[in-house]
Amino acid sequence: MRPGGSGWGPAGSHRAASGVYHRAAVPLQRPGPVDSVFADGASQTGASPARLETMPVRSTYLLTPVSPNNGHWINLYTMFTRRPHHAARFAGGALFILMIAGGLGAARSSDSVEPRASTAAAGGEPVPLSDMFLRGMTVSCPGYGRIWGSPSMESSLRELAGMGVQWVSIHPYAGVRRNGSIRFDPASETGYLERGVHYARQAGIQLFWKPHLAYWGSFEWRGTIEFGDDGTAWRRFFDGYHAFILDHARFAEQHRIPLLSIGLEYEETTGHEAEWRRIIVDVRRVYSGEITYSANWDRLDAVPFWDALDLIGVQAYFPLSQDSDPSIEAIRAGWDAHLQSLRQLSELHGKPVIFAEIGYDVSPAAASEPWLTQSRESATNRALQRRLMEVALHRIENEPFIRGMFWWKWMPGSRHYGDFAMRHPQVMETLRRAWASS
Repeated sequence: MRPGGSGWGPAGSHRAASGVYHRAAVPLQRPGPVDSVFADGASQTGASPARLETMPVRSTYLLTPVSPNNGHWINLYTMFTRRPHHAARFAGGALFILMIAGGLGAARSSDSVEPRASTAAAGGEPVPLSDMFLRGMTVSCPGYGRIWGSPSMESSLRELAGMGVQWVSIHPYAGVRRNGSIRFDPASETGYLERGVHYARQAGIQLFWKPHLAYWGSFEWRGTIEFGDDGTAWRRFFDGYHAFILDHARFAEQHRIPLLSIGLEYEETTGHEAEWRRIIVDVRRVYSGEITYSANWDRLDAVPFWDALDLIGVQAYFPLSQDSDPSIEAIRAGWDAHLQSLRQLSELHGKPVIFAEIGYDVSPAAASEPWLTQSRESATNRALQRRLMEVALHRIENEPFIRGMFWWKWMPGSRHYGDFAMRHPQVMETLRRAWASS
């Protein structure tokens, strides 16, 4: 999340020719073989950019074990064909899968959330992402994350499950220095990360793994991480970051974590397209789940490698109204242009969107500058926060091209931990009404 905004530049200015989305049939394009996904579009075997393998597929792609006795997972894609009898056969199979997963949702009004089958299986075993909406929460931490392996994490996950939260995002840290160096402890050696995964499994909650760079003391925020014309620092940075992300990709594979973000908000680094594409290629060699990059809301069109990912990740701190006390109608209207731009971006790249973060502080600027951390407790600010949450909870889940949303943030333990705290009775009740009852 950024400390300040630089203005909204609508993403996805090109309109795709595809038709109306339905969550169970979003036309996707899957990257070709990992060896071919390089910045110049050519494979190591000399394929031209035009020969990159893409295929329209159903958005319901499944993470499923290669065998019941190992931890390796593959993506199964159901391809459409031009033959009507194949399409009919596919539709029947899709209906059967949805019925097994928990039944079809009832018809809904424009302001209600359609009931969904749970994405959490008994014992927390990974289940297909399919077309279910990912109802998520970011569980953050004071310091570097040891609290994720504590008993307070275990109790927090049970509490979140009771509010209808089915997914949790965890963000392990590495430190970054001004000279480009990156320092981190291997994920498998921390202990607390493995305990956190175990607690999530026990609670029946799925995990979104979202490694972060801790920039404090070196940069203003993640979006300002850059090294100018210092080629040595850039090489040092990408070498270290490559090692950091691959370490967590291996950890995620080992623990069957179905969703991984390879980066977030690194606005000054995404122009180094070749380095990012090589990270993606190498992550896919060791990790078989879904991958995304979590871009800031105003820089979505500055990510040149969406084609190599599975989902378009958004840090969704969109400004919705300049009014300090906007009505529900004004907040709804504020979403219109942003959702249209996101829909066009999704259609352009043939990828679903996921809100990797969304949140509102208890602040008079929550509608106009939702990224700001300026908590000011008052009845007016709490009422504004509640309206913003209610509109987002109802509006976003009803958008077929959006796969899920992760609220920022929840802290384990008895304290609220200040800004953006989701562990507040009013906030918890708002979430419970929307998710636990459907």
